[in-house]
Amino acid sequence: MGKVTTLTIKGQVTIPKEIRDELGLRPHDKIRFVIEDGEGRFKKAYPSLAEVVGSIPSIDVPMEEWDEIIQDDIAQRYAEEN
Repeated sequence: MGKVTTLTIKGQVTIPKEIRDELGLRPHDKIRFVIEDGEGRFKKAYPSLAEVVGSIPSIDVPMEEWDEIIQDDIAQRYAEEN
């Protein structure tokens, strides 16, 4: 059986702790609401690729140099582990 909570005058509800824990919800997480067949559901929302792409700074390194950079990184990690 589901949990019951109250809708405030501002349209807010408190998600019971057991449900937050089960869904892995934490403060400031985004939640997606879906209505299907007259029923509402919600789930944790994850950012879209379009939202994430703008938050990643560009790297100004020519493609030709990437193989060398990767090989150097692998060698350094190997040296640190051994």
